[in-house]
Amino acid sequence: MISFLIKPKILQVETTNDCNSNCEICMRTHLKRPMGSISFEEFKKLPLNDFNEVALHGWGECLLHPDIFKMVSYAKSLGLKTSLCSNGSLLDKRLDELLKSGLDEIAFGIYSLDGKEHILNNIKTLVEEKNNRNIPLTTYIDITMFKDNLEHIPEIIDTGIELGVNGIVLHRLFDIYGVNKEIKYGLTNKEEKAFINGLISKYKNKINIYPPLPHTTPCRILLNCMFIRWDCMQSPCVYLTDESLGDARTSYNELRKRHLLYIKKKVKKNDICKRCIW
Repeated sequence: MISFLIKPKILQVETTNDCNSNCEICMRTHLKRPMGSISFEEFKKLPLNDFNEVALHGWGECLLHPDIFKMVSYAKSLGLKTSLCSNGSLLDKRLDELLKSGLDEIAFGIYSLDGKEHILNNIKTLVEEKNNRNIPLTTYIDITMFKDNLEHIPEIIDTGIELGVNGIVLHRLFDIYGVNKEIKYGLTNKEEKAFINGLISKYKNKINIYPPLPHTTPCRILLNCMFIRWDCMQSPCVYLTDESLGDARTSYNELRKRHLLYIKKKVKKNDICKRCIW
């Protein structure tokens, strides 16, 4: 591995790990960390200027944070690309703030349509309003794939098309922590490839579909992104947040040094990394 070539330019900041939902597939319930939120003043102490993009989400619902769009606007003032991932339940309460913030991208995590009527209406309103205001906000439905929900994914994609979102992101269920013993990813590489190829063929020229990429070691997350918890502590990645590499209110070079050291010394020995399929 040529370390000098690894210069992650995406900063993922967990603005809060509080959530107003309790998804059965979410590893948030497994985490040992206390609940909290980063303050706007502490957010500004991160070395934001050295990144190209800031993704303002982690193990919580980002729209619960009162200053989330203040952070977006601040990052935009530094010339950064900004993105969020949300469950969409609070969109109706924060729609105007969102549209005025300068946010570049937002993805809505939906792996089932059951009980999602309010959320779907919120997404529809967002798409309509951003089009009416001619705001260049890119919207996605982010679908967690696992064997038991494959038959429902085409319906979710069809709904995304009806709502007018810009694309569909597919990612594999991260089931390594055993959050729900009854729900496993469960697909072989061959099954995954056949399913995704079928979707891409079916929806060609209808909507852009972004499939999960092949897993590598070290993975693309570690190679391209650094993760900061709500308490301003640096972690190796979004799936290893119980580990701390040190305070993130420091220089980019210091963050990168710790990050590279983890990749070099610990990834191949880490049990979670060894079993990761992201």
